[in-house]
Amino acid sequence: MSSSLHKHSFVTAIMAMLPIWVIAFLTALALCECSTDNANTPRRKAYPRIDTHDSTFTLISNCPIHFEISDIAIISLDSINNDNHWINIYYKPYNATIYCTFTPVDKHTIENVIDNRTERMALNSGDHSSELIELTNANGFKSQILITEQSKVTPVQFLSTNENNWVVSGALYFNNSSNSPDSIRPIINILKRDIIHAMKTIDSNENS
Repeated sequence: MSSSLHKHSFVTAIMAMLPIWVIAFLTALALCECSTDNANTPRRKAYPRIDTHDSTFTLISNCPIHFEISDIAIISLDSINNDNHWINIYYKPYNATIYCTFTPVDKHTIENVIDNRTERMALNSGDHSSELIELTNANGFKSQILITEQSKVTPVQFLSTNENNWVVSGALYFNNSSNSPDSIRPIINILKRDIIHAMKTIDSNENS
């Protein structure tokens, strides 16, 4: 105890002998070192909070193919001709669009159309790993849903056919391609759920 007290008294005496500017300089130097240590500590990257919405579904029925899609989406019929029908499904809260194409086929053309769409899906996925979900619904449509979470532009794609007269294909696009895959993963999960629901309810008007 006396040794500690003697040491403290010695330090106090030395400090008293130093000019005030020297003491101020040493104090500033110590504070600077503490600040530098904190700056070198790695910090986790924070992403802005994204509000996601629970979906209730609405039937799209004003085109040759119908299915149910989230009622927060804005549906627009982009174009119709003898070969293809396009609709755009825009999610304003997420700044994302599902572009969907309905292609009429027969037994002579269906294979080429499916091969073309499958090749396009592979190109959009790039070299990223993907998850493939396959399902067949009660209306006879067989669907493939490809999820590529590391894709900044087209993380979810799909292909569906009744193997008779229609091939349905589409892709989810984010309008801001600078998004980080990690930052938009909650949105990908929500829209993947909506696309799976659409494929479970897809049917042609010929069967209605």
